[in-house]
Amino acid sequence: MAFDKSEPSGQMNVLKRRAKLFLRQLARKIDHQGVVDHVRDEGQMSGRYVFMAVMSCAIATLGLLLSSPAVIIGAMLISPLMGPIMLMGFSLSILDLSAMRRAIFSMACGVVAAITISFLIVKLSPLTEITPEIIARTRPNFFDLLVAIFSGLAGGYAVIQRKGETIVGVAIATALMPPLAVTGYGLAVGSMPVAGGSFFLFMTNLLAIALSVTVLSRLYSFGAGHGKRGTLWQGAMIVTVFAALSVPLGLALRDIAYETTAINTVKSALLEPFSGHDSRISDVSVTFPKKADIRVDATVLTHTQVPDAETRLVADLTKRLGRPVEVNLGQVLIDEDKKLEAEAFLRMADSSIAAPLRAEISRLEKLGTLRQSETELRAAVPFQLAAADIDAEKQTATLIAAPHNGLSISAYRTMEEGLKLNFPDWTIRIVPPVSELPLIAFDNGENVISPAGESVLGDSIWALEHWSTRTVEVVGYASTAGALQRFDNRNLAYQRAVTVADRLTQAGFTASPVGEYRAYRQTADEKQLGYQRFQTVLIRPGS
Repeated sequence: MAFDKSEPSGQMNVLKRRAKLFLRQLARKIDHQGVVDHVRDEGQMSGRYVFMAVMSCAIATLGLLLSSPAVIIGAMLISPLMGPIMLMGFSLSILDLSAMRRAIFSMACGVVAAITISFLIVKLSPLTEITPEIIARTRPNFFDLLVAIFSGLAGGYAVIQRKGETIVGVAIATALMPPLAVTGYGLAVGSMPVAGGSFFLFMTNLLAIALSVTVLSRLYSFGAGHGKRGTLWQGAMIVTVFAALSVPLGLALRDIAYETTAINTVKSALLEPFSGHDSRISDVSVTFPKKADIRVDATVLTHTQVPDAETRLVADLTKRLGRPVEVNLGQVLIDEDKKLEAEAFLRMADSSIAAPLRAEISRLEKLGTLRQSETELRAAVPFQLAAADIDAEKQTATLIAAPHNGLSISAYRTMEEGLKLNFPDWTIRIVPPVSELPLIAFDNGENVISPAGESVLGDSIWALEHWSTRTVEVVGYASTAGALQRFDNRNLAYQRAVTVADRLTQAGFTASPVGEYRAYRQTADEKQLGYQRFQTVLIRPGS
């Protein structure tokens, strides 16, 4: 049997004829003029349309500020944006420029009204910090384009079949109204990246939905009388717009995938230099500046310090990620046994003053054999005194330290324990100079005190008791790195303050918790002071 080279083209022609026949059968069941009249009525500009757009965006804005998906979905149920966007898609299909102008005017009025109400609500609201629901709509990607396309096809089908339009309208509003609300939020807080990203998402969804409606309406033979030239013009425009939208959105999706992989790589590599030292990660933050090295800020709790850990991580991560990496690694020494030996003294102290303490601890060890005379006790004190009350007969000593820039509260407490150990028959009390208490650290996004923070809290209670201070103010902070955790930043700062205040109350103090989170200046403050500065609680002695 001879092979027929024309057979594939013949089969293709058969398939084309069957497809055309199928589409004609679909079109015969549709009341084209009735559908067009209905779409024109629904897409008209009216007072009801503007009012409902304002109400929908107002509810969506409040849902975004509260990070409440349920409230946002409620806003979608009353959104009227489906009417103008359906008219836009059908007018392009039937080449009705007058209807197109009316649709664009209606959509523009709704957009301006929605952004305006969102702007005003954010300006008047005490809650202005960015939430996960807002963040999710500031960086559109290719998946958002697919959502808009499927929403447009569903909307066009519902309008043509005259079934389920209300339900599909909710899906379309989900793709349009929240980005508009986020645009108003970005303008209100002065963040152009937020406003620009969300408005680009809105325009992407708007064009994708309208053009999807155009494609579907053409399949149902709307505008069939305009000939092949009109069809080719429409097809070329649709392909061009979709291609133009796909490029930046595809690149954004690629960047998001790369960043997710990079963050997982960083987390898996952080503990490799500490292998065998029973270490754990306290917190980690990875940022991806567009024109700078990847920056990794992390804190590791370890029993043994590794001097070249940063250097090794920079080389390893640069090789794995294929981009230059800058690593800022903090190593916090921990000792769960808390043995009062020379090395234990250093581990109990704040790691930031470990270097200046080594000389003092060494000096304290050399004086360990001295005993109970006033002269010996004065000689054993490794810091300058502002005053001293020493009673050799009663074997009591109150040592008031002079201000010293190199010693922390933890250092003075450690020295008091060392003196008591070396002079066991004496009652010794060291009063440190009055200064700002050290910050109590918390893990990223948590309201539970970290292991390092527990040590600092103990030092702070010791200092307050020695200063005879019983009333304190507890100020909690939160960084933007905790935005995606289970607390919002303002509440997280207050919960941290409450946690420390409860501990102080148990110790006999009167403590007032305060949460501090300045949304407008937070990012700038973190760049200047470091984000770890805002994963803390500060205790302020009262009168």
